[in-house]
Amino acid sequence: MKANIVRGLLITLLAAPSWVLADSVATLPENRAGELQPVALPNLAGQAEDISMALVEARAQVDALLQSGAGAEELADAYGELGLLYQSHQLGQAAERCFENAVQLAPGSFRWAYYLAWVTLRSGRTELALQRFETARKLDPDYAVLTLRMADAWLDLNEQDKAQAAYRTIADAEGLQAAARYGLGQIALLRRDYVQAADYLAQVLALDPGATRVHYPLAQALRALEQNDAAREHLAQRGNGLPTARDPLVEELQSLQSGARLHFSRAMKAVRKHDYAGAVTAFEQGLQHDPENPDARISYARALYLAGDSDAARDVLDAVLGSQPDHVTGRFLFAVLQEESGATAAAVSDYRRVLEQDPAHAGANFYLANYEFRQGNHDAAARHYAQAVEADAHNVPARLLQLEALQAIPVTDVVLRRELETAVQQVPEQPLFAIRLIRLLCTSPEPDARDPAEALRLAERLSGEQAFPPYRELLALAYAATGDFEQAADTQQALVTLAVWTAPAEAARLKKGLSAYRERRLPDADSLPVLSPVQPQPLDASSVFRDYPTARPY
Repeated sequence: MKANIVRGLLITLLAAPSWVLADSVATLPENRAGELQPVALPNLAGQAEDISMALVEARAQVDALLQSGAGAEELADAYGELGLLYQSHQLGQAAERCFENAVQLAPGSFRWAYYLAWVTLRSGRTELALQRFETARKLDPDYAVLTLRMADAWLDLNEQDKAQAAYRTIADAEGLQAAARYGLGQIALLRRDYVQAADYLAQVLALDPGATRVHYPLAQALRALEQNDAAREHLAQRGNGLPTARDPLVEELQSLQSGARLHFSRAMKAVRKHDYAGAVTAFEQGLQHDPENPDARISYARALYLAGDSDAARDVLDAVLGSQPDHVTGRFLFAVLQEESGATAAAVSDYRRVLEQDPAHAGANFYLANYEFRQGNHDAAARHYAQAVEADAHNVPARLLQLEALQAIPVTDVVLRRELETAVQQVPEQPLFAIRLIRLLCTSPEPDARDPAEALRLAERLSGEQAFPPYRELLALAYAATGDFEQAADTQQALVTLAVWTAPAEAARLKKGLSAYRERRLPDADSLPVLSPVQPQPLDASSVFRDYPTARPY
């Protein structure tokens, strides 16, 4: 139904005279006039029907947001996405207006600032492009290819010193080595440093043999060095291929040029908006163009599951694994479905198979660790949890369960202290690790694990950040461990007084601790701050299908 409406609108747009085509994107509502640039409706004649439909839909979304008074960020993203579609289909002027509006609405967005600078550079307005790249660089100075773009622009303007300095900073950057050396080689050639030019340009061809345009300047350098035979060989190989430069944002834009990629991109946008039914439709449209794309089919399976059709998701994953049995993401998600359905042995087998291909796979390690933990295989569980933590330092459940497994093995307190200190350092915002570390440092019978002074420092910091009763109780324990029983008793007494009125069930335990401090000793284990045991939680397959990251969604 929606496709028919859009197709009808498309036919109308292509056939109607220009005065009929006014929309709020071209005319702007009164409240946006002066703030945004009008974007004239481009001529879509010659575009494939599915692409034209996508362009019309994207423009209609901007139109609707303008008329509804949407927020700046939402409207900026809509303008930006429309700009991407226009630019990817050679509608550069309309794309630039869209990116200008996106930047105006979201001046803190590096993405739209970079695209605006990039399309400006491609249009030949080099000085303006440099100004816009400088704006983008302030938002994200670590996007290395931006430096390459600015260096190329400076070289076009014959500002050789600036260009050379910029190329040198990225000469060893991953994915930019060949392009940076090409720039350095051109500058050396302009300065008649033929030895340096030949060296740089030869490096370019070694890094990127497809950069056939490099053969000509290399031949020039070799001829100047009187290496005429080598120069003739390179002249015979000259072509138009430039060195490749890894630019994720431009690659994203270029991926929209094919019908399949256009639909897959729309599908992923629908996923980000939790419109899983829309994502299913868009993936199906894309797979009509590219039916053998395994990554897109797996993303399609995820959308199907999240849209409520787990059986169809299983069938799609099963089909992918039938042709590519070692596809890591497909095998992992299939294992999750197996575990959800109760086929635990099959799920464990699949998790192990994933780890044969990718030993560091965070998800397979975590769920296999949960299985081993439930089976009482704590040594194996601890190893797999450690792998999950190494892959994602902020995986708090894996860290907590790793500690539980280590204690169940058991290991020494020295080992536990090392793991807890690492957790406190890497995940400082999570107090659970500091709580456990303070208790260990205060009460461990192992001299190399016990450190009351460090416990007191941690407890003072924790209690200082928030005067939460459990933190104050740890502070009392740390005072006592350092020998300051008077301060410990005073701190504990305040907690007892509070607990009598607010937590009577805790009051008896706190009173035992208070008695110990008054007797100038540490409390017995049953009077210490309570550490709740941690157990693996039941599998939540929906969260895995929704949130587990994938490097290649299509």
